[in-house]
Amino acid sequence: MRWIGGGALAVLWLVLAIGLARTRVPWSNEAWSAIPAINLIEHGNMGTTILESKGTWLRGLDRHTYWIMPLHTLAQALWYKLVGFSLLRQRLLSILFAVILLGSWFVIVKRTAGDGAAAFFAVAIIGFERNFLDGAANGRMDMMCAALGAAGLAAWVALHERARAPALLISNALAALAMLTHPCGAIFAAVLIAFILMSGGARKMDWLLVIGPYVICGGLWGLYILQAPADFHAQFFGNASGFAGEYLQRARFNGLKAPWRAVWDEVRLRYLAPFGFTGTRSATAALHMLWLLFCVAAIAVVAAIRELRRRGRDLLIALLICLSMMTFLEGMKFQHYLVYSVAFIGGAAAVACGWLWNKGGAARAGVAGLTALLLGCQAGLALHAIRENALKSQFLPVAEEIGEQLRPGESVIAGAEFGYALGFNDRLHDDVRLGLNTGLRPALIVTEGWYRDWVQAAAKRDPAAHDYIEQLLSRDYRRIDARGDYVVYRRTAQ
Repeated sequence: MRWIGGGALAVLWLVLAIGLARTRVPWSNEAWSAIPAINLIEHGNMGTTILESKGTWLRGLDRHTYWIMPLHTLAQALWYKLVGFSLLRQRLLSILFAVILLGSWFVIVKRTAGDGAAAFFAVAIIGFERNFLDGAANGRMDMMCAALGAAGLAAWVALHERARAPALLISNALAALAMLTHPCGAIFAAVLIAFILMSGGARKMDWLLVIGPYVICGGLWGLYILQAPADFHAQFFGNASGFAGEYLQRARFNGLKAPWRAVWDEVRLRYLAPFGFTGTRSATAALHMLWLLFCVAAIAVVAAIRELRRRGRDLLIALLICLSMMTFLEGMKFQHYLVYSVAFIGGAAAVACGWLWNKGGAARAGVAGLTALLLGCQAGLALHAIRENALKSQFLPVAEEIGEQLRPGESVIAGAEFGYALGFNDRLHDDVRLGLNTGLRPALIVTEGWYRDWVQAAAKRDPAAHDYIEQLLSRDYRRIDARGDYVVYRRTAQ
């Protein structure tokens, strides 16, 4: 019966994930991730064209993409060679990695907690969480990183008791690949090292199997870096410093300087805001809250009961490592990084759910009912977004208008995501400075939230740039349309 229910949930999950992938508005981060892979296929280099880099910290971006880790680009290039390129196909790659992640967490929870029911609850709690579903329907590299890292942990817990040397090599190889996909892969490497130490450590020669994969991956990355070391330094450390201070007044490692502020920002920005605890009170916000409240309560039960602490010790330690690293080492507090912590939270919470299920009777009925309510609410939020179909109602009409307005030889400054509709070619320029450094005066300008936030922040950081943009839009352009997050301007001055 459990497997029938599991199959039904799997089908529902796929319907929701693919539905979101087909209806979510694309965003610039997805396009920035896709462009280097497309260029690798078509031109043999991993430059990020379209995104303007002249006079910015992204120097050399048209030739080499160093501000993100390279493995996701290589994986995308292989994927597009096999299935072709489109926004949906890009997102299907993330859905594939989400399936790997969920399977890995089933193994992690079952092996560490010794409870198949808890493993089943873990997959359901993690998989249907709204931010996780969004991550599965997102073309960025986060789901690939989290899947490789989780697969590394799963390989360790599944193999180390009967084949320790292969377990050390395979698990650390997967963790190293996760780090080559995104720096948050370091979370899984740290948890893996903790698991190894808790299991009795490793002999001196065994540590070669631990360290070797990281050295090899670092060496391969180094070969790419050596193609343009100065460009790497500008791009990578500009990103590490928080986009060189251009967007938010926060930086990646601010938590090390002000730890108490980091804890408060982590709670407030990473969890309270995305889960509906701040802002307007609504039914939608209440549905978002339910998941976090459920998991916090379940984790409290695990921590409070000795038997559950023993069963869930490894998962609680893993959760503590994950939360600590995200709090103090990831100061940007981006919501899309929740795909990393949601899995650790859901895995630890599932220990209490499995324990109640195994008690049978009223306890089983209660946890089944609460979990069904939780999943129903999360699925409802996803279905609401699918029905709204913001891709069709907001993005595509703007993209179609741009295509109709542009005459031969004319160009547009807009977010790189419009390349999914217009093509990633020289007509499209993603330039938040609106031609300040290039002198470009396109026929059309399309602003969105990211552009407007950048301009607002520039009022204090770079008043000259702020004044230039405000004067340009008011003097040389007229607003011709606004839809969703997008505002379209047409040039009037020649």
